Amino acid sequence: MSASWQQAVNAWETCSRELAALEHHLDEPQWLALLAELRNCKGKIVVTGVGTSGIAARKIAHMLACVERPAIYLSATDAAHGDLGFLREDDLMIMLSRGGNSDELTRLLPGLATRNVPLISVTENPNSAIATAARLVISTGVKNEMDPLNMLATTSIILVLAIFDAACACLMSESGYSKETLLAVHPGGDVGLTLSQQK
Repeated sequence: MSASWQQAVNAWETCSRELAALEHHLDEPQWLALLAELRNCKGKIVVTGVGTSGIAARKIAHMLACVERPAIYLSATDAAHGDLGFLREDDLMIMLSRGGNSDELTRLLPGLATRNVPLISVTENPNSAIATAARLVISTGVKNEMDPLNMLATTSIILVLAIFDAACACLMSESGYSKETLLAVHPGGDVGLTLSQQK
């Protein structure tokens, strides 16, 4: 067995182990609080992050929109250059940052406070700026990333996506989300084709 193949197998095992540990790290009250925030938001759900977290933020906003939650990705850079102006009190901000102190995010906090926009922070640092400012903090409890330096957001970002994918699945189930509902919001691609053929 080559060294690279063994490393890949070990990486996948690390990811599987960390994913399975989520149920022991998160608790039911936290989970229900997250679902309540997503369910009860009367305005827009705005998701932001930088770097790998920013890429994950785009995916989370997309999935929430797919399940009929009014979600949008917000560039943290653009937010600091005027885009904060579209936020209202009935909106909800979700910030993703493993360390929780990224300058691009922390400089937005005063503006959120001024506009009374509630914040959910997804971070591994409970003492970080975004955690301190949030009314709900979610963490993955990740111990091991897949990269050999244990530094890059590899395993951890998969866990973040898994948390919000599961939340979207729960929102679908409780709302009676149907194939017809999905077709209405997702008419394109193989999903749309498959659903339209099943009508």
